[in-house]
Amino acid sequence: MVDLLERKLIRQIECVPDWKKAIQVASAPLLEQGYIHQSYVEGMIDSVEQMGPYIVLAPRVAVPHASPEYGVDKLGISLLQLKQPVDFDITDEGDEEKQVQLIFVLAAVDSTSHLKSLQELAMILDDEEVVGSLIRAETIDEILCIITEAIEKGESYD
Repeated sequence: MVDLLERKLIRQIECVPDWKKAIQVASAPLLEQGYIHQSYVEGMIDSVEQMGPYIVLAPRVAVPHASPEYGVDKLGISLLQLKQPVDFDITDEGDEEKQVQLIFVLAAVDSTSHLKSLQELAMILDDEEVVGSLIRAETIDEILCIITEAIEKGESYD
């Protein structure tokens, strides 16, 4: 995952008004760098509207994605860090478990090339301390360092 999550694909902002805007802002670096097309962003939003907030994979973390057919040209991951949580509960009931501050957008070109990165991401999401550190990180360098250390630590347990 570290090889895919480049500095230019990470954004840190204070807040967004809603979950749709969160997906749009989180996807912007991939869009700007030519990894994905606007149709992919729309596909991710449509998926959440149809299936609910299934992309909230851990407390405070969402991983939006769609099928490669929606418009992926290059395998990549972007990250949006929000200082203020955004509610991904599309039912407007304000489910505390759907409050998100880290949004990892996954752009996969096929069904297999992203599996190692997804496994590493799952390892990170499984560690509440790492998630908390990522939310509190002040700089992009700090985010990259936390992710690298978490993956290296996880690999040493294999």
